Amino acid sequence: MITLPILDLRNDSPEVQAKTIREALGTVGFFEVRNSNLEANEIETIFELAKEVFAQPQDVKESFAADAIGSGYYGPHQQALGLYKRDNKEALLYGRQTAHREQPLPPPFTPGSPAQSTLKKFYKDCHSTSEQLLELFALALELPFAHFRRAHSFGENTATSLIHYPPVPPGDQGRAVKSDIRSGEHKDWGTLTMLFQMPDGQPGLQVYLPRAAVPDAEPVDTNHNSEYTFEGEWGWYNAPIPPPGGFLINVGLAMELWSGGAYKATLHRVVFPPAKEGEGLQGRYSVTYFVQPDDQVEIRPVLQGGANVKEGEPVTSKDLFGGKLKESLERIKNMPERSA
Repeated sequence: MITLPILDLRNDSPEVQAKTIREALGTVGFFEVRNSNLEANEIETIFELAKEVFAQPQDVKESFAADAIGSGYYGPHQQALGLYKRDNKEALLYGRQTAHREQPLPPPFTPGSPAQSTLKKFYKDCHSTSEQLLELFALALELPFAHFRRAHSFGENTATSLIHYPPVPPGDQGRAVKSDIRSGEHKDWGTLTMLFQMPDGQPGLQVYLPRAAVPDAEPVDTNHNSEYTFEGEWGWYNAPIPPPGGFLINVGLAMELWSGGAYKATLHRVVFPPAKEGEGLQGRYSVTYFVQPDDQVEIRPVLQGGANVKEGEPVTSKDLFGGKLKESLERIKNMPERSA
């Protein structure tokens, strides 16, 4: 397992924070966050609510199926982030366009419930933390503090996703590893992603890195099956699970483009961890907060210090996200159906 850089949002100076971000996102594309405004008990409560919602009857969950803008419930094998396999997970995406509407949600997030209030507070607190991070992203590139932050309105395109990877029955581990994957290899599409994992939960997240970036670690695998090309020696490495209250950050294609390549969108996936012979795997849970710019924002490459890169036409956030969503939907249409 690799060790990732750590960003301390409470105790480090802005200069140290900016240096950590610049170096981490210029090499491995991931880092850990400690001491944010998100307390460990708030994150723990969200995981308990995630367990409740995914324990609902399947027909109840499916009555809140994902809508035209991608918000709502996705059942097992209804998403495909990789090229060849459907993802063996279920997810509930919340928050997109909630500035203009009340998104219907399955129990326990019924209107007016304590669970709904908790989810809304978590979404708001993640937004606040993302604004702090976006300001530091700008500082690290010697840009005005608001350069990235002002492009992300509350309740517009940013969303949180509760994710459940179903358990694997005893004796089924071999089949699962061969024919299935929990989340296919991909790069995120947006600005940044906040990834929360249960401190005592299952591992499984792997990142694809140049071996020179982690010279003291050995890859667990060297093959990739994605649309991206890589030069030199690369490999898959197990990512760590942060301690209580901590979480991981990675950036997406929008930020890689926006930063003129200074910040790297890293290929990653979620695999089945090893299990003892004859034993299965318990379910795995994670929570993500996907930060995406407002629709009309032009993502124009900018160099350190603020000079715009003149090559090519800028792409809007709406066109970038819409294009990647279309690719994903077309890809999954051509994949064989899978049962849950």
